Amino acid sequence: MLATIPMDAKYKDIKEQGQNIINIAKLWDEDMVQRLSKAYDDVENFPNKFTAEYMFLMNQSESDIVQVNQASLDLLSEMNTKWDVLKLKANEISEKLIPEFNKMLWSVGIGGIW
Repeated sequence: MLATIPMDAKYKDIKEQGQNIINIAKLWDEDMVQRLSKAYDDVENFPNKFTAEYMFLMNQSESDIVQVNQASLDLLSEMNTKWDVLKLKANEISEKLIPEFNKMLWSVGIGGIW
């Protein structure tokens, strides 16, 4: 993905940092969404991730006469704890890693990323 950057010595750190951000973002995405699942029975082969688990909770609690039970509240608490960790990782990527990477890019005249 970053193969277009010339492998001059001054660009080596930039390429490594860019690849590091890509790897961290991929790991975060893999925690959020199961992208390997293609059919409903694939859950046997590929475990659901955060978004599917959260949607399951919402669907279990949804009805014409909403009755939220203790098990749903417990699961919501567990999901919110997981989300707090995932959100911290996302914020680190978007508010720390990418701005630092942009500074590196601008310092050598390449230009930043969004």
